[in-house]
Amino acid sequence: MRIILLSVAAIAAFLGIIMAILPFGTIGVLPGVVALIAGFGAYYFSKKNDKPQKLSILFLTIGVLVAVASGSKSFWVKDEVAVDTEFQQKEEQSKEEAIEDLKEIESELEEIEGDLEEIESE
Repeated sequence: MRIILLSVAAIAAFLGIIMAILPFGTIGVLPGVVALIAGFGAYYFSKKNDKPQKLSILFLTIGVLVAVASGSKSFWVKDEVAVDTEFQQKEEQSKEEAIEDLKEIESELEEIEGDLEEIESE
């Protein structure tokens, strides 16, 4: 039972570390709590059977750290959508330039049509 709990704690701690680093929000608390519970169970069985307890204490510590890091992430990291006025200005400028280019192309096309009409009339 101790090996199973240590395995579950290791997997949960690994997933918790990944979720604490990546932008998963507070959902990373869940693997931290699982690692904490499995680490505590492994510690209990290790102490009961006089086995080494260092690994279970390690997973207990990692579980606490992951739960605290993921839980506090919601207080420190704010998900906000910022308005990019510079991008909007560039977009408007690009539209204006495109309109000017179209007007130039249209005038050139009218000149070509005028030249074609002159050639046809000759």
